[in-house]
Amino acid sequence: MSESTQAEIFRASNVPDVFENGGKYGQKGVDFQRYWAISRIIELTDSDAPDFLILFETLQDVLELDSGLAPTRARIYQLKMRATGEWTWKSLTALPAEPRKKKGSIEMTVPLPFNQSPIGKLASALAELDQIQGEGIFVSNVGCAIEMERGSTAGTTRFCKFSELSQTYRHQISPELTKLKKQIALDVLHIHKTELSLDDLDTHITGKVYNFLLKAAPKHTGQSKTFADSLFATVSARGRRTDPPTDFTALVAYCGYSKADFLDAIEDLRSVPDQQAIVNSWLAMLLNEGMPLRDYTRLQIRLSQALDRRLGSGEGERSALHDAVEKWVTANPVGDSILRFLNLGVAAIKSQIPEAPRDEVQTVLLLEGVSQCQRQT
Repeated sequence: MSESTQAEIFRASNVPDVFENGGKYGQKGVDFQRYWAISRIIELTDSDAPDFLILFETLQDVLELDSGLAPTRARIYQLKMRATGEWTWKSLTALPAEPRKKKGSIEMTVPLPFNQSPIGKLASALAELDQIQGEGIFVSNVGCAIEMERGSTAGTTRFCKFSELSQTYRHQISPELTKLKKQIALDVLHIHKTELSLDDLDTHITGKVYNFLLKAAPKHTGQSKTFADSLFATVSARGRRTDPPTDFTALVAYCGYSKADFLDAIEDLRSVPDQQAIVNSWLAMLLNEGMPLRDYTRLQIRLSQALDRRLGSGEGERSALHDAVEKWVTANPVGDSILRFLNLGVAAIKSQIPEAPRDEVQTVLLLEGVSQCQRQT
């Protein structure tokens, strides 16, 4: 990245009413922003983007640069969730800016300035960029009830340019865009209705991670939930400015996440043995050691069900059986024979919890053995 574009981004990130600061939103709104950013990171990597750098809470909620070294394009995202109803033109732009009588009073309201509206703030941020080609995208989980030139509304499409809106709206906003630090064209402002579900953000992103890992690290799809949680924790820590950054390098250290960071995280994941792979190898050993086929089949089904539940929740089940197994396996780690380990474990646990089904005890024993094996690597 050249010094001039570094300086431009850093300067813009400190302009009052342009940079974004944490703590203004409810936790669900912050979660929505973070999960959406993870989704975008996966999309960029999956589409073989040569490079990218994401900056959180600098120019609005998310700033996406096409390169961490020499950016030529920037996308500025403002993300807002809404529980019910679509966005209106007035709620997005504060236009038309007309004073109205206050309810039950003869006094007139003071109209909100365009540059204080969601789209006005987005356009103002774009106006700070001279050397980098910029776009501004308003992202929400719901659409916008704004008529388009060719019919229907912006709420019926995933992406909509402001240049595609009806003439009435274009004529209202165009004069406001000429009053900014520099004039902003209608075709660089967008509305994006995301598919990200508010009902279960975590599950949605775990699914995206799973689909990505099917191609990038297929032996590690069983770790999708853990990897998604790790990504969420990482990006959640970005943008929390304790002290103002002094330069662009510090800004990136506080707020940045790059393609290299994401690829490093994938490599770290590949270095961790996958639970499913270890389970499969231990099942093969049990067959070689002469485990009865009926017992083997029942164990295989139980293990598959348990791993599916763990993938969905990201956590192991807890009960008196699990606690007893954990304590026994800690004192009796897996040795050379998996079958001997299971037989000794079943005998010990059944003496403590005689009502526990044998195949369930075997399942918990094997999974706990695998977990302890992973922790030792």
